[in-house]
Amino acid sequence: MEKILLALDPKNLNMSSVDFACYLSRLTHSRLTGVFLEDIYNEEPDLVHTTQKEPDRDHPTISLSSISSFKVACECRGVSTLVHRDRGVPADEIIEESRFADLVVVDAETSFARRNESVPGRFVKDVLLESECPIIISPFSFDSLDEIIFSYNGSKSSMFAIKQFTYLFPELQQKKAIIVSARANGEDSLEEQFKLKEWLKNHYNDVEFVILKGDPSDQLFGYLIERKNGIVVMGAYGRGMLSQFFRPSHAKLIVKTVNLPIFISHY
Repeated sequence: MEKILLALDPKNLNMSSVDFACYLSRLTHSRLTGVFLEDIYNEEPDLVHTTQKEPDRDHPTISLSSISSFKVACECRGVSTLVHRDRGVPADEIIEESRFADLVVVDAETSFARRNESVPGRFVKDVLLESECPIIISPFSFDSLDEIIFSYNGSKSSMFAIKQFTYLFPELQQKKAIIVSARANGEDSLEEQFKLKEWLKNHYNDVEFVILKGDPSDQLFGYLIERKNGIVVMGAYGRGMLSQFFRPSHAKLIVKTVNLPIFISHY
């Protein structure tokens, strides 16, 4: 991996996300590009992707101050960095940038709406749906990464996410890999478990298989709330388990209590 993007709101610079993105950059020896999303329209959530908006003339001093803080933080952490100032509709800007990146890091609470939103808000959901490279939702605090939790439900999307993560992060092959199988229609076949374990053991030294029974998103939430110092790997956001995992009844609890980064990749 060579290019990591960090989506940033210059009016609300999240240093926890900066710290986590710097960790990934050091781990993979990649350059970190801070994408400062300047919302010139200051749109309401229901106006994303429309054209009839009035430009916001905020003073640029806020962005310049945030950019300076970002550069200093990266320099202190020994991270090579670039800065992009993207002025327009934030979701559109970072989605366009994602076509030319290996990974996008975003904070689940990032929002450019004038009124309070649920978490994740419209901006993050749009990015999850339309990003053209994998995404990591950063945790609200980060200490270390000791295990990888692969969420597997038998779909092409979940297996593709496992492969994408493994190929992007060969540096983590010494970490423990936990395959959490959650399906609404029953358990995996023994043959499927064998094939999945066989593939993973070609890339990871320590592999564990966990089967969850019951509602997939509820069981996964219950499992993850007990974990720490790991990263969760999931398939495409949309109608699948990930979107159910982020339903309103869970979303705020996930952000506040499941303090784990989440890797999402589209199939």
